[in-house]
Amino acid sequence: MTSLRLGIRAHDLPATSLTELLKQAEQYPFTHLHFAPAKLAQIGLGSDLTPGLANYLHQQLQSHGLTVSILGCYVNIVHPNPQIREKNLQHFEDYLSLARWFNNPIVATETGSVSEDGYSEANFSEAAFDQVVASVRRLANTAEKLGTVFAIEPGMNHPICTLEKTRRLFNLVDSPNMKIICDPVNLITTENYRQQKQLIDEFLEDFGERIITFHLKDFTIRHHRCDVVSFGQGQFAREYFIKAIIARFPHTFCTFEGIQPQDISPAIAELRRYVNIDLV
Repeated sequence: MTSLRLGIRAHDLPATSLTELLKQAEQYPFTHLHFAPAKLAQIGLGSDLTPGLANYLHQQLQSHGLTVSILGCYVNIVHPNPQIREKNLQHFEDYLSLARWFNNPIVATETGSVSEDGYSEANFSEAAFDQVVASVRRLANTAEKLGTVFAIEPGMNHPICTLEKTRRLFNLVDSPNMKIICDPVNLITTENYRQQKQLIDEFLEDFGERIITFHLKDFTIRHHRCDVVSFGQGQFAREYFIKAIIARFPHTFCTFEGIQPQDISPAIAELRRYVNIDLV
């Protein structure tokens, strides 16, 4: 049995200060965090970072045995308002520049929405896809100049909503500085959940070395809906997924996402049925 490195999204911990966040993380075998400052207002952070603040946060985390594996910058890179879209892209580029002060984690985002109101069927249009390509190509160019790496995360309600569209994007923006977050649950629907093992295989086979980290969550099908739940609480092919990734990516970064605090310990116990967890 090989092992993986386990982390959690920092904003999934119920902390109200950085000190409390670090103490809570220390209760579990976490070695890294998915750290999205804009989602950490409860501990006094916001989306704006400076080199000094970033380095301070890095040192505080490091003193507690933690690193930032993913620096989350979840801005809408296809916002319908060109001025807002430009501001969002500049903000992401700022994070690419600041990543060095966190010891060079991956800067990550989803692919947004062409509607100001979130979900829209217009996200699935070719026009939306073309806008993603334009925005991602720009971010790739910036990342290459800075020597940093960024990742996208496909999702059902976003313009990059299938593996086929993800492949097209990577073919059009062929940058060594662009990676992908592997989260099969993001692509599972009421129509394809019975083929989830095939989806897992296709994801791993198609993107291989492009995959930089894995999200761990679960899903249930209820009343003709696919609902996301904590890892270990649903119908996801957990054993199949974990064994598939550790066979190909030993000691890889895996992160609990969207987990409820009371579900963390049971999720760790479930995970340990299939894999060892690195403690450093």
